[in-house]
Amino acid sequence: MTTATLSATEVAALAGLDEGRVRKEIEYGIFSRPSFTFDDLVYFFAVAVLGVQLGVEDRKKLHDVIASGMSKRQRPPRVEISPVLEVRLDRVASDAEGKLGRFEAWKKRRVVTDEGVLGGEATFPQSRLAVRHVGGMILKGASKDELQVDYPYLKDEDIEFAPVYTKAYPRMGRPRERQTAAR
Repeated sequence: MTTATLSATEVAALAGLDEGRVRKEIEYGIFSRPSFTFDDLVYFFAVAVLGVQLGVEDRKKLHDVIASGMSKRQRPPRVEISPVLEVRLDRVASDAEGKLGRFEAWKKRRVVTDEGVLGGEATFPQSRLAVRHVGGMILKGASKDELQVDYPYLKDEDIEFAPVYTKAYPRMGRPRERQTAAR
């Protein structure tokens, strides 16, 4: 796949994990740096779909086995963690590659930044609708139908990836204070 470096927020958003969980893997020594490769993303996809909690040593072993499998010229379809547990590396890697590829393509096609529109905030093409606004609405429970009624120009992929974008690229800086009316 790609050799691009991913941040903890990008990996967490793409894998559907809490950012704190990704950062804990660094703290526990599974990763030595706060930047991640595609192979690391595959590990986090595996952790997300595993369905069981693993201890630190078991997660280190899982990471090592996945990294070893991913580094081989001919990637094995499955890697064995123990006699009773194996990971379908081909499927997990394919899912991670597919989601990352679709997300990157979506960003290139559907996310626009212009300093003259909303102060450079990422928006959808030919609109003043901020991607983070839609992502925030979805993360707070807004339904797809509700969004499509309010914003008929949004595509299905916009609704799928806006929350991922919102989590992957959180607004930086100090939150704005609410303006209150003078009494």
